[in-house]
Amino acid sequence: MLNASKMVCSWIAAAVLSVAGVSALHAQDTRESAAAGLRAVDPKEMDADYKMNAKFAQKLVDEALAKHPEVILLAIHAGAPKYDIIASNFGRIGKLGDEDDLRVIMKGTKNLELNKTGTHFEDELPLKTKGGKRIGAIGVVFNYKPGDDKLALDKMATEIQKEMQAQITSSKTLFGPAN
Repeated sequence: MLNASKMVCSWIAAAVLSVAGVSALHAQDTRESAAAGLRAVDPKEMDADYKMNAKFAQKLVDEALAKHPEVILLAIHAGAPKYDIIASNFGRIGKLGDEDDLRVIMKGTKNLELNKTGTHFEDELPLKTKGGKRIGAIGVVFNYKPGDDKLALDKMATEIQKEMQAQITSSKTLFGPAN
């Protein structure tokens, strides 16, 4: 009888969340569900000429994701002058850098924002070499709910930025082998 009561309470809670416009299944995206929920990319947003393989950049993304389970989406924009996505955990390799990406790269400033639904916090930071030269941008996305500490999320994104920077000697490093 107790198990049946628990099941009824769970169903009621799910129904209340659903009516309130909040899906219990989507309260905190997994990496897979966050990637699946991205908008479709218009073909004109893709670099038709992009053919490079950025094995080292992908290694940096994979290492950062393994070390930082809080991160749900991660991308590196590099490869002047178009600053395509060259590595990510959600595909879109060859997608041209958009206005936000280019502003971060050209000005060297961060871009911090919540998505339209307020469920994801994105921290976009300049990607630099060990010597401090800006060569691209890193987009780091976290699950977010009201009350989460944005400064703590920014601190984690900055840690990822520094971890990557310590391994990059030049922009060509990103397109080298993933030793």
